[in-house]
Amino acid sequence: MQRFNYQFVLNTVGLLLLIEAVFMLFSAFVGEYYNETAVNSIYLSALITSGSGAILTLLGRKRKRKSAKLTKREVYLTVTLSWLMMALFGTLPYLFSGAIPSFTNAFFESMCGFTTTGSSTLVNIEAFPRSLHFWRSFTQWIGGFGIIIFVMSFMPVFGGSSGQFYEAEATGIAEDQFRPRVKEVTKHMTLTYLGLTVVGFIFLLAGPMDAFDAACHTLSAISTGGFSTKQASIAFFNSPYTEYVITIIMFFGGTNFMLLYTFFTRFSFSLFREEEFRWYVGIIMLFTVGITALLLSTGEMEGLEQTFRTALFQVIAAITTTGYATVDFQLWGHVYWLLFLAMILFCGCEGSTSGGMKISRLVVLSKSSFLVFKKQVHPDALYRVKLNGKVIAGETASKILAFVFLYLSLAAISTLILSFTGMTFEESIGVSISTISSYGFGLGSYGPSGTFESATVFAKYYLTFLMLVGRLEVFTVLSLFIPSFWRR
Repeated sequence: MQRFNYQFVLNTVGLLLLIEAVFMLFSAFVGEYYNETAVNSIYLSALITSGSGAILTLLGRKRKRKSAKLTKREVYLTVTLSWLMMALFGTLPYLFSGAIPSFTNAFFESMCGFTTTGSSTLVNIEAFPRSLHFWRSFTQWIGGFGIIIFVMSFMPVFGGSSGQFYEAEATGIAEDQFRPRVKEVTKHMTLTYLGLTVVGFIFLLAGPMDAFDAACHTLSAISTGGFSTKQASIAFFNSPYTEYVITIIMFFGGTNFMLLYTFFTRFSFSLFREEEFRWYVGIIMLFTVGITALLLSTGEMEGLEQTFRTALFQVIAAITTTGYATVDFQLWGHVYWLLFLAMILFCGCEGSTSGGMKISRLVVLSKSSFLVFKKQVHPDALYRVKLNGKVIAGETASKILAFVFLYLSLAAISTLILSFTGMTFEESIGVSISTISSYGFGLGSYGPSGTFESATVFAKYYLTFLMLVGRLEVFTVLSLFIPSFWRR
């Protein structure tokens, strides 16, 4: 049996830290523009991050490229360590500047950024330096696309398999169709992501936002992250135009980027023939119309346009797991709590920046359940579950069932664990589901109007673990805790 390729792990993590150091300089430029003292802290952070990355890269460079092959042990460990190290070094600008003096809070904030979770410990966001505001939003933009995607093109240099890397970080159930042409996929997704970011910035700038707010909100909206420069989030701007623009950006963020690339470059309508996308649009319409009707009938809100706009914004923010808010939906009543918890479970499409279990899995599970009833009537008939006309293999279906079981089990166990930290039952169940789904908002004091500053130290570290597990689709992280996974 082959030996563990630790050089690959060190080399790749080192490269990612070097890339992160370069990204930090973008925030430094913002600090220079606004003449902030925090810029020196960012330069120091970039220096330490680049130095650490260089050391790891040098430690991992001596190995035989052709003979050293990869297994899932190296790949899964590399992906998990990459996210942990990115989040760890991402705390440095917060700590050195004194903006977040607590390491626990700084690490929580950094992990929220890279996992695109809209949670935060900040209680006075407006007092935050602009350069660090940009860094917060930029970490979500990096994490939304997946920092692992950035180094796929470099894998042949290390003798690695980018296909294995994609499998460990990618979302959804259709990664097999991408693996043979992963470089092409990476290029197309990058162009789409950058294009939507630029276009989103231009449209937000045309509204009441200035260039800084437009940039930060574009970065966190397309990444379905939800960080805002205002304590009141999007409600601060009190602009229907801004709400509609951000709604559209979030919608694109929750859509498969490969389908968007085909739609925008080839004017192909295959996007609308995609079964998962039709479910995505249908679920959004169903919840939006239903909640709008409920709010109007119960008198919670008045005015059709405002009610529809508010419902549409909150529904898309939930389904795409973007932690934005224009209103505290908890004030509407308990029935809405249940609706939003249901929305953030399955969320957006595979190949998007959203979290959750993905609608593609919901489609397969729904069809599998329907087939059970058909087989009861015709037990000898041969039925197959299909997605977009293609048969779902038995192994894929089994993996989906295992994923959903682990996902829901972890959410249930986390609810119990968090309840011992002082959270109420409503708070613990809301926080556990929203955190593993990368949504951010919970219930009770951790809802849209609250922050996680009051959570215990243990709760914050446990929630960072949930963020990581949810962002990397459960199997990647949990596999590392299985003893047989490490046997040769």
